[in-house]
Amino acid sequence: MDYSAHTLMLVDDESQILKALTRVVRPLKCKVIAHESAVAALEELQTTSVDLIISDMRMPEMSGEVFLEQVAEQWPDTERIVMTGYADLQASIDAINRGRISRFMAKPWSDEEVTKVVRKGFELASLRRRNEELQALTEQKNQELAQLNKSLETKVLARTEQLRAVNDGLKNSYRSVVRMFSTLTARRLGMKASDNNQNLNRLLLGVAKACGVEGAELKQLYYAWQLRNIGKLSLSDDLLFKPYVELPADKQRQFQNHPILAQAATLLVKPLYPAGNIIVQHKEYLDGTGYPRGLKNPEITKPARILCVVNDYIELIAGTYQERAYSTNEALNFLKNYATEKYDDDVVNTLERVVRVLSKEGDINQDDCIGSKDLQVGMTLSRDLISRQGILLLSAGQVIDDTVVERVREIEFNLEEQFEMYVHNKK
Repeated sequence: MDYSAHTLMLVDDESQILKALTRVVRPLKCKVIAHESAVAALEELQTTSVDLIISDMRMPEMSGEVFLEQVAEQWPDTERIVMTGYADLQASIDAINRGRISRFMAKPWSDEEVTKVVRKGFELASLRRRNEELQALTEQKNQELAQLNKSLETKVLARTEQLRAVNDGLKNSYRSVVRMFSTLTARRLGMKASDNNQNLNRLLLGVAKACGVEGAELKQLYYAWQLRNIGKLSLSDDLLFKPYVELPADKQRQFQNHPILAQAATLLVKPLYPAGNIIVQHKEYLDGTGYPRGLKNPEITKPARILCVVNDYIELIAGTYQERAYSTNEALNFLKNYATEKYDDDVVNTLERVVRVLSKEGDINQDDCIGSKDLQVGMTLSRDLISRQGILLLSAGQVIDDTVVERVREIEFNLEEQFEMYVHNKK
């Protein structure tokens, strides 16, 4: 085997022994450094890397155990072997304790033994060197892995931030789509469909939260609220601008398709699927008299029941369901009369409580509808007073005084018309 990459140091004060040992190891093709002085050997070791040292025990300048002790302290990875011709037990013990030698060899030696010992020493040195290389490589790889992990963490954070930004952008896009179609629908249905829009939103959210709807379900219910009338965009004017109860049966059947049309529109935007499922049920009643499928109590979801109550309330006070617009109190009484039969009792009662709270806060009207004969000083007009000809006679917020009462009754007489006025803070 070729050991040309290894170095052997021989230290003995007898030159003939050094020459003899050099000849013995020559077949191994290793580099051999020979010194007759331990002091000279130490100087050589300062600049030369050595794998294995074979040193005599008894030398004049420095004994083998002292020499090998210094080698052990300064170059602990170098294999150390003592060769001695003296059966000196104490010297052997000193060499073991101080020089931490690998083994002893006796003089005269066996060439085969020397070759075997040197080969084994070189193999141990190779293993140690390989181990050091592997450790260095492992350390390098660990550093590279740590750097890679750090880089990956940075990339993951950056990618996460990008995904979050994209997700926020998509959410904003969905909200923009909802707002856009809600606005288009309001314009198609006329201005009164968008009056007090923010306050009506608060009403829906107030009722929903009080009924225990929250999180993702609340968001989908809000989307359903905004898009509930989107199916009406394709309906003709004669279906849209006439109260539902005044439509003939065939027209009512056409009108009853709008929840299905609205659900179909939401299918174009996957995140709005749940909202579409609420919309398609929002005109279903607990007794099965609703549309479009005539579902009954157990089949109608809680969000759809909430939307049904709030939507019907809004349609009643807007005048799009019955022959005339209801006051808020009339609308609440209408819903309560049909509670249990058509509507969810809890939702109707919750709506009434929320209307009262919002009216006290000034966010929504709670009014009554009266004739001019019941008009009293101190009342406040809650809605515009408009004649049959479409003329604005009094604006909402007008406080009633004697002059207003006299003027209203005079206009009624001149126009031969009986006004219905909506007021709150009634005495």
